[in-house]
Amino acid sequence: MLGYLNKVIFYLKRQLKLFFKWLHMLFEWLLTPLNKVIFYLKRQLKLLFEWLLILFKWLLTPREIILRQRDRIYNLKLSTKIQGCILSFIIIFFSWMVYSSLFYVQFDELIAIKNKKISALTDNLLLAKEDQKKLGVLEKNYEKTISAFLENTESNLETIEKTIIATGLDANQLVGRSIRDIPSGGPFIPEMDENKNKLVLKFKPKKNQTSSRVNNNIKRLEALQNIMPSLPLVAPLDYYWVSSNYGKRKDPINKRDALHYGIDLVAQTSTIVGTTAPGMVTFAGKRSKYGKVVEIDHGYGIRTRYGHLHSISKKKGEVVGFREEIGKLGSSGRATGPHLHYEILYDYKALNPAKFINAGKNIFKKG
Repeated sequence: MLGYLNKVIFYLKRQLKLFFKWLHMLFEWLLTPLNKVIFYLKRQLKLLFEWLLILFKWLLTPREIILRQRDRIYNLKLSTKIQGCILSFIIIFFSWMVYSSLFYVQFDELIAIKNKKISALTDNLLLAKEDQKKLGVLEKNYEKTISAFLENTESNLETIEKTIIATGLDANQLVGRSIRDIPSGGPFIPEMDENKNKLVLKFKPKKNQTSSRVNNNIKRLEALQNIMPSLPLVAPLDYYWVSSNYGKRKDPINKRDALHYGIDLVAQTSTIVGTTAPGMVTFAGKRSKYGKVVEIDHGYGIRTRYGHLHSISKKKGEVVGFREEIGKLGSSGRATGPHLHYEILYDYKALNPAKFINAGKNIFKKG
C-alpha cells in the first residue's frame, strides 16, 4: 500500500515540474516581443533626446550677423540669452497654435450651449411676463366675480333673514341649530405640521378677509336654505277667512277676556287640511279642548297644531310632505262651529301664525 502511494506522489511531483516548466516557457515566449518593443522605444527616445540636445546647442551658440546696406555694414551679435528668449517664444507660439487647433471645437460647442441656455432663459422670461399679464387679468376678473357673488349672496341672505325675522324667529339661533344638527364624527387625529420646513406662500390679508367672508356667506346661506323648507309659511287651507286672530280676545263661549294662542280659519265642513311644512306627526287623536287634533314636528324646535278636525287621516310617527292632507275641517272639541284652530310653536312657545303666512305671501310675490 505504501509503495503504491509513493508511486502516486512521485508521479504528481513529476507532472507539477513539467507544468511549471511549460508555464515558464509560455511567459518567456509572451514577454520576449514586449521586451523587444521596450528596448526599441528606449533606443528611439535616446536618439530623439540626443538630436534635441544637438539642436539646442546649435541654436543657443552665440552668433554674429553682418548686414550690408549700400555703403554701410551692420553687425548684430546674438547672445545665448537672446537666442533662448527667441526660441522660447517660438516654442510657446507653436504650442499655442497646436493647442488652439485641437480644442477650438470644444470652445465652439461650449459657446453654442451657452447661447442656447441664454435663448431658453429669454424665452422663459417672455413666457413669464405673458403669464404675469394673464394672471393680472384673471385677478381682476376674480375680484369682479367675487364682488358680484358677494352681492348676490348677501342679497339672498338679506331676503331670507327678513322673512325669518318677520315671522318672529331668530335667524342666528336657527342657523346655530342647523349647523349643530349636521351629522358628523370620526376618530380624533392630531393635526401634523407638514409644512414646518417648507416655504408657505402667504396671501394678502384683503384676499383672506374676502375668502373668509365668502365662505361664511356660503355656509350661512346653505344653513338658511336648509331651514326655509321647515318653516310653515303658508296657510293650511286653500280658501278661508279669519274669525279670530292671535292674542287677546273675548272668549266665544263665556264672553270673558282670554288669550288665543292661534288663529281660527273658517271654511266649509270637511274642507281638506294640508300641512304647512314637511315634518313628522307627533300626535294624532283627541284632546278635550281641541277635539280631534294633529301635531307635526318640523325640526329646529318648530311645531304646528291643527285642532277641531272632523276627521284625521294620519297616525303618530308618519312622515308628511308639504301640503299633504292630514285631515278634514270640522267642529270637534270646544267650538261654536266648523273652523280650523291653527297654532305654531317654537320651543313649545306659541307664535303668531299670521306673521308666518304674511311672510310667505311676500316671498311668493317676489318669486
